[in-house]
Amino acid sequence: MVPDFRLRIQSMLRAMQEVVIPAIPAGERLALDQASIVVGNLKLMAEQQDKLYRYELVELREYAALVTELIDAAGGGASTEAARESLRNSAGVVTMPIPTQPELTGLTKAMKHAADTLLRAAYEDGSPEFRRAAAQLVMKQSASQITRERSWFRAAGFELEPESLPPLDELLA
Repeated sequence: MVPDFRLRIQSMLRAMQEVVIPAIPAGERLALDQASIVVGNLKLMAEQQDKLYRYELVELREYAALVTELIDAAGGGASTEAARESLRNSAGVVTMPIPTQPELTGLTKAMKHAADTLLRAAYEDGSPEFRRAAAQLVMKQSASQITRERSWFRAAGFELEPESLPPLDELLA
């Protein structure tokens, strides 16, 4: 039997918590701090390892929606219109077959770049209406991204009120 990542990570956590950390002398604060960082990262990996693909699918879906909404709202000069027209092809990502993990990562990066391209053009010669709409659309997507990232890293123990965050599975649905 080949152990899966979750089992391997749990074994590393147990080794760190039951063997390595107790063996570090109390006066070795730096070593104890670094060992605690390793434990925190292993906890994150244990919680996240089976969710990364869904996380990126959600992010891709959101950026595809953002680009679609930005295209619909876009207005202004030649740069904005040229960027808008070149991005119309990006909207097709919503109906494409399910990509592999590397393809998904590349598509998400491309969608982020597409949004950035249109937003940069808007600040060059976008209409005031489009600039206002773009700011609102970006803030809405950013709020969703920030909540998802805070929930993604909840197991690290840095959230003051982790119970106030929605469960990660809910955010990735």
